[in-house]
Amino acid sequence: MTVKEIVEKHLKENGYDGLYDPNDPCGCPIDALFLCDNPGCIDCEPGYKCRMDEDEWGPDKWGFGPNKEKV
Repeated sequence: MTVKEIVEKHLKENGYDGLYDPNDPCGCPIDALFLCDNPGCIDCEPGYKCRMDEDEWGPDKWGFGPNKEKV
């Protein structure tokens, strides 16, 4: 089993939608893990799909964060 498969399994079993980096505006859904340039995604954490802050990201922007509330 690869690291990607282990992470994917954990996310699905625990109800998460993907990963997000709390220190960088980066996130990915379960079906597209590890596509960013972040080497190893060392800071990524399990997260949920959520609406991003409209003032910072514009209207109708979605991302991943620590909860399902607006980030």
